[in-house]
Amino acid sequence: MEEDFWSHLEDLRKRVIISLCFFLISTGIVYPFSGNIIKLFTDYVGKTYFFAPQEALFIRIKISFMVGLVTSLPLMLHQLYLFIVPALTKEERRFTSPLLISLVVFFYGGVILAYYIFLPYILKMLLSFQTDFMMPLLSTSKYFSFILWILAGFGLSFEMPVVFFLLSKLGVISPSILARNWRFAIIFILIFAAVITPTIDIVTMLITTVPLFFLYVISIGVSFFAVRGRKTD
Repeated sequence: MEEDFWSHLEDLRKRVIISLCFFLISTGIVYPFSGNIIKLFTDYVGKTYFFAPQEALFIRIKISFMVGLVTSLPLMLHQLYLFIVPALTKEERRFTSPLLISLVVFFYGGVILAYYIFLPYILKMLLSFQTDFMMPLLSTSKYFSFILWILAGFGLSFEMPVVFFLLSKLGVISPSILARNWRFAIIFILIFAAVITPTIDIVTMLITTVPLFFLYVISIGVSFFAVRGRKTD
């Protein structure tokens, strides 16, 4: 038993080191292109400004880390799969691999949707409050923190169907529970939308809730298939 514990611990250490290597390599590959990525992110607002000598360098490093993490995510999840797969049953292995792939696909989908559809609208709305006596001078650091917050929020929110599928498979929730508590789900979605879209515009927040509620409806269907599959097994 003790031998098994230490062998699992050694395997975990190996997977963590490999994942860290993937992350660092991805970050190193991304860094030379960080200027192009920054230009891509600032297309909606034009120029941004830094107010400390080291800020521009730190932003390039921060962007490289974040993009490196996102691009290495599939490889890191594969290492997680290799670590847990020996402990899984044949049935669990059958849905674990598609589950991890879905995590990546839905996260990327949320980030892409946020960048191309919601982010331009949110920025346009916020910048519309400028006047002749109050003009925007956007801090590079604060602007990118704002952008990354929104993109990460949408990416994580799009994991909803995957998470509900897993919870349904484990018997924690059921489609009837999700359908019965839709009112509480709307309240939670509204709160979450308010957090990831830091605007005072109620229209923007409500528009953001549309894909989130649509994902909740999809999650009910996904939960139904997960529960039906569990009963069949």
